Amino acid sequence: MIEMAKVHIKNENKTVEIPDGSNLVDLEGKSNVIFACKVGACGACIATIVSGAENLEPPTETEKVYLDSFAPGGSKRLLCQTVIKKGEVTIEY
Repeated sequence: MIEMAKVHIKNENKTVEIPDGSNLVDLEGKSNVIFACKVGACGACIATIVSGAENLEPPTETEKVYLDSFAPGGSKRLLCQTVIKKGEVTIEY
């Protein structure tokens, strides 16, 4: 049986289940999050991690470079680069 992680999308008041270990780009088509380039270059999918950051893999090098330049500090992530290990996370985009 595949274990499912839960992504709560605060501004849509919606929860989407995706398999543990999935990249959050899997929210495409299941939410209104916009994924334009899908490689961490455009920032269309930037979101705030409201809770559950401990359930996410650390930022990729690509994501770190983008966030350091355009969204330093705080709890922002590029969803196209973010992997949920397991459990639950709440995002707001």
